Amino acid sequence: MDIYEFREFVKEKFPYPKIRPQQIRMMEKIFDCITKRKNLIVEAPTGVGKTLSYLIPALYFAEKGKRVMILTETIDQQERILDDLNSLKHNLKVSYMMGKGNFFCKSKNDKANRLYCQLNKRCKYRPNKKPICYCGTKKIALELDGVKYYCPFCTCDYQRAKIESIFADIVVMNNSIYYYAKEDIDKKRETDIIICDEAHKLEGSIRNAATITINPDVALNRLRFMVYHYAPYRLIKHLERADDEKFWEIVEDYVERHADIKECKNSLIFDHTLGRITSWRYKEDVAILGTLLDGYYQIKNIKEKIDTLEENVELDKKDLKFKVDNNALIPLELQFVNEKRISEMHLMEFLDNLENLKSINENFVVYKNNGSILCEPIVVSSYLRRLYGNAVVIHCSATLGNLKIHALKTGVRDAETLILTSPFPKDRRKIIALKDGEDMKWEESSKKREKANENLLKIIEACNSNTLVLFKSFEDLSSAYEYLLNNIDQININNKNIYCYEPNMDGKEAKKLKEKFEENGGILLATGRFAEGVDIPGEALTSVIIDSLPFPVPTPLIKKEQKMIEEQFRKRGVKDARWKGFLMTSFHIMARTVIQMIGRLIRTETDYGVVVIQDKRFGDWAGRVMKERGYLKDNYELMTLNEAVKFIPKFMERFRSN
Repeated sequence: MDIYEFREFVKEKFPYPKIRPQQIRMMEKIFDCITKRKNLIVEAPTGVGKTLSYLIPALYFAEKGKRVMILTETIDQQERILDDLNSLKHNLKVSYMMGKGNFFCKSKNDKANRLYCQLNKRCKYRPNKKPICYCGTKKIALELDGVKYYCPFCTCDYQRAKIESIFADIVVMNNSIYYYAKEDIDKKRETDIIICDEAHKLEGSIRNAATITINPDVALNRLRFMVYHYAPYRLIKHLERADDEKFWEIVEDYVERHADIKECKNSLIFDHTLGRITSWRYKEDVAILGTLLDGYYQIKNIKEKIDTLEENVELDKKDLKFKVDNNALIPLELQFVNEKRISEMHLMEFLDNLENLKSINENFVVYKNNGSILCEPIVVSSYLRRLYGNAVVIHCSATLGNLKIHALKTGVRDAETLILTSPFPKDRRKIIALKDGEDMKWEESSKKREKANENLLKIIEACNSNTLVLFKSFEDLSSAYEYLLNNIDQININNKNIYCYEPNMDGKEAKKLKEKFEENGGILLATGRFAEGVDIPGEALTSVIIDSLPFPVPTPLIKKEQKMIEEQFRKRGVKDARWKGFLMTSFHIMARTVIQMIGRLIRTETDYGVVVIQDKRFGDWAGRVMKERGYLKDNYELMTLNEAVKFIPKFMERFRSN
């Protein structure tokens, strides 16, 4: 493998007439690092064409016998990667592995669930030791830890994708799925190269995957629905009219008249003749309701203990001595899920998480949030290093911010780095920081919010274009939305459509909102989290307003991480340890989010527009520190609100199409 051979390969594979200089640099740097077995971190702004720039080297090394794993966060990006791979002619085996919830489960005729699949050992749609399928087809042998067989026609979509991933040369999958599935997928063949796209999301997705959540309310609600399912009709009539306390009193009264409640869970057996759970001692519905009632008592006891704990305060591990002694609940929920044809296994997830509490160590911070116990890992680099194994790791993103901090937090500390410049002209975008904007600290103030809303209104009017306004919280968003609605008739703009991102919107709903705004134009109000998925080129979006700097809420996790970093700096005799700890935690999260927000503008060579940062803190100090620490690559201009209002229309007019 030499560079000249690789360059010829690039010429042959590249699907467009012209290759950008940035793409050549990126491809050759990836080639060099893989050849020398060195990790690499690449920051490539939007428009560079980074996907092709890592896919072509991936194909080159895959054809040389290396196994490549491509990790990313969103399904949209995974699909784009597959489309690009298909456009590059090759004869390699490529597989695509989504999260299990995106697959259809044939066993229960609904979307798949990780725990259900794990527990449902009798599932006829998964590989097993029977060489002939129930449909009569001779199965294909799968030699992993002993021979298993799978039917090419009847195997479920998830198991088929998993099998394809085991034998594929290139695998495209979600970050967190690799966290769960790495051991299985690498059984046959170790991964040689891991390319992580959208690498700025990697730390968060692995932390989410490793977080243990104890939510007794979800488990108690599942128990209640299971009671409705298994109760006799004469009992349901009474249950429907009862509040929660009376509900369980009715169940208890019914069971006590026919059985010993404590013995019900021990009387259940799986009757293979009937194909369902029954009782060797009591009437079936009595035994099942008694078992559910026993589960209710124990989980309610856990809930009462959690209710006594203080919110958002770090807890000691000794506060987590929770246990449910009822093994019959798991098969009962499996049967319930099968019969009701539903996907979630709330009770099993709760019990599984209780069991996982045994694995938490000093790397976890434990606290109560909204009635649930959260056990979050502070540092995820150790998890990631285990996932990397012996592979060469390539991280790519449009916005990594400070590459040293990213490397430290994602377990690629000794990686080489490459920062590419945008291929688009910089004079078509202007970043404006208001000198006299409102200081939007977390302290609540109605006067602050009112002044900020007035500023937003004047900026929107000055832009008079399709505008995205980004907020740090839904509370601020709601206030601004109400203010705009009340003053919409007085705003001197051409398009008065207002679109609003709402809490609990899923990905599909958010995508529809974005498409509606892109088609009709106007004003779109959203939070920074939504902004990561917004890609609106051309005059469909020419102004972005950042209402406030999105510093994260100081959760126990952030406080613990900052304290840990401070202590490490103090041990090394470093001055300003507290400030440096803040820069590596809260500031790092904020700065990277701001870069994402700014990056919503200028998506193609002909794009133009302004980014206005209303929060006074950016102009006072945060913008300067972001520049010094490598987050912000472009310059910004300080202006008063009046100066900005006069400047923006003139700037926009220079590029606005007739």
